[in-house]
Amino acid sequence: MSVNINSEGSSLQNKAPSGSAGYQDALDLAEAGNYEDALDGIMNYLVSSPTDAEALNDSGAILHCMGRSQEAIEHFEKARKFQPDASEIAWNLAETYLVVGRACDAVTMFEEMDKASTLNADLLNRAADALLGCDDLQGALNMLNWSLKLVPDQEILHPMIEVIQHKINEKKSE
Repeated sequence: MSVNINSEGSSLQNKAPSGSAGYQDALDLAEAGNYEDALDGIMNYLVSSPTDAEALNDSGAILHCMGRSQEAIEHFEKARKFQPDASEIAWNLAETYLVVGRACDAVTMFEEMDKASTLNADLLNRAADALLGCDDLQGALNMLNWSLKLVPDQEILHPMIEVIQHKINEKKSE
């Protein structure tokens, strides 16, 4: 299964690790929106396969869908330890970091995501918004400029960048 967390919700694809009918049943339950039972099934599977990065990613995605994003982060981080190059895990982790207000942690993953061609303007723009929320003007400006590099025709970003740049200049002159 592949659960990608995105701003539109989640999308599920059945790709269960081989050898586990119970795991596939859990994926089917998640697909049907029965997250509690799906999580129970995946957690049972993880008892016998605690290093299965895909299952850890799936459990994290389900936890996130249940509104338990802090717990989801633990699962995604553990999944990355076992499969550090998995772009899907990085994506889910970055998305969840943004949701829980850990924009700086999300940003640390963006270079890697960019190299894997999984970084997009929407994620960068949401990171910029989160950074503005914690008064990191330079960080927000960097995210918006990066977003413009990826998708140059985002006209709405130009006035935002100007305002942020003006605020940065004001702070420097104080």
